[in-house]
Amino acid sequence: MQTICVQKCKLGSTEYYLAKMPAGELVDTVGLAAEMPEWEGMTADEKMQREPDINRVVNEIVPYFVEDEDRFFGCIIVDIFSGYDDMIYEPITEIVKGLNAAYQMPLKDVGFLTLPGKERLIALDGQHRILAIKIGIKGKVAIPADLLKNKKMTPQMLALEPHPDLAKEEISVIFVEHRDNLKIRKIFNKVNKYARQTGRGDNIITSDDDIFALISRKLFSEGEILEAIGENELVNWKSNTLSERSKQLTTISALYTSAEILLKDEEYSSKMLPDESEIDMAYVKVRDFWKEMLSGLDAYQKYLKLTEADEKISELRKNNLLLKPVTQMALAHVAYWAQCKELAWSDVVAKLNKMDWSFENPIFFNLLVTGTAKKKMITGKESIKAAGQVIAYIVMGAEMTKTEVNEVKDIILNASNNTVDTLPEMI
Repeated sequence: MQTICVQKCKLGSTEYYLAKMPAGELVDTVGLAAEMPEWEGMTADEKMQREPDINRVVNEIVPYFVEDEDRFFGCIIVDIFSGYDDMIYEPITEIVKGLNAAYQMPLKDVGFLTLPGKERLIALDGQHRILAIKIGIKGKVAIPADLLKNKKMTPQMLALEPHPDLAKEEISVIFVEHRDNLKIRKIFNKVNKYARQTGRGDNIITSDDDIFALISRKLFSEGEILEAIGENELVNWKSNTLSERSKQLTTISALYTSAEILLKDEEYSSKMLPDESEIDMAYVKVRDFWKEMLSGLDAYQKYLKLTEADEKISELRKNNLLLKPVTQMALAHVAYWAQCKELAWSDVVAKLNKMDWSFENPIFFNLLVTGTAKKKMITGKESIKAAGQVIAYIVMGAEMTKTEVNEVKDIILNASNNTVDTLPEMI
């Protein structure tokens, strides 16, 4: 038997109880739909929700719950699957008599819900959080075997240690009666349907434990390499794209991706910051990437002069691929190649400045831009990487191995539908 202090509420036709529970009690009391004996036999119309993604739980949510001191979870919605009629709710106003009028109204919906122990409680919304909390407290032994689908545990799973002190953490809970499958499915659907995911730009702006986000924001802060010029911001941090009329040079998304590319050998996590000295070194590496391009590429020098004069840059963007974030991300791959070959980025930039960056340069067809008359940008991750590899060959092909050169040749063959079998001239 368990008694919980709750507030009785109603929304539409649904009565529910709002409460808080210690994390340890919560995971011992509330199960997952996928753990129900009848789960496998349920039809698609009978199942209330999807099956949990154990890899997402282990790799993303458990580390957050265990390691982040500022952890916070939204309310878990619990489906009282059976035993609702055996539960007892007693309002405080019936237990405590003679309350002053000032207390009677606020407390009329506050009371105690007693769970006799026969009820079945299932996580309706928040099953991934419930599972993460359980694993965080109990370690790898809490991973349900059924969710592994007969596969062995990953190294990340095997490394999970129990943290029993987390059992005291307080989690907010909503209890909803399971009257019929249709209503419960509807609640699950609407809760998830209307819960809008934050966009990539929003995540970069608000994340304080992601080194790539931290670097991206710092790049355009006051006094830094991409700071605003007068009233003109150089970085669009509200959207992932730039219109032709935009006066901005790049986007926060392009800054983030470039940082990921340049620092990929460091194996930084986007969920936990390294120490301050490592952050500083990482920032300098990314900052210097942009610094050398801004000072060494004529297109960027023209951009800065136009921006300082508060003039339009639409014609420059229309005629030069360097003013496109997609190209900038491809150049991050070039810079990474330069790092691998131990070449000075400033020397490579000097060669990049000699390239034809017009939309009509056929070397970029089906890599950076479509080969059609409209010349639309190609934004796929693999295309951007392939474009970077071709550009890297043009400016540092002499440093490439035979295998690397053959890879470039294959990229060009694929982009040209096997009509071009020659490598571009090196600078």
